[in-house]
Amino acid sequence: QVQWNTNSKKMKVMQWLRLEERYRHKIKNNDELADGYNYNYRLRYNYSMMFPLGRKPFQKKSLSGVINNEVHINFGKEVVYNTFDQNRFFAGFAWHFNENSNIQFGYMNVYQQLAAGNKYRMLHVPRVYYFHNIDLRKKV
Repeated sequence: QVQWNTNSKKMKVMQWLRLEERYRHKIKNNDELADGYNYNYRLRYNYSMMFPLGRKPFQKKSLSGVINNEVHINFGKEVVYNTFDQNRFFAGFAWHFNENSNIQFGYMNVYQQLAAGNKYRMLHVPRVYYFHNIDLRKKV
């Protein structure tokens, strides 16, 4: 995973690019498993914006708004019908415990292509994430 941040007083932008290697159980039809596994790669690109909702932006015990979108793309020799895997859109809030950790909670919409390639599903789910950034840089 490669992650980069762009921060200002009025907004924090976080992006990441993640490469996954996946072994997935083969499927006979949309609801029955077959013998064996498929191997493929999945690339995920995430773009997240956080903006303050109070007078002390991004400080301890402050609230922020969060908008996030993540696209998942499959590729590899065995990927035929479902190059597009899914899109995850999130809108919610972040409560800051301190400058390095927050909990995010809100609504997530998941739009996902099923393995057959011609069927999709849309899910509306609550999401709760905890983020803790560890600063490993040497202090000067």
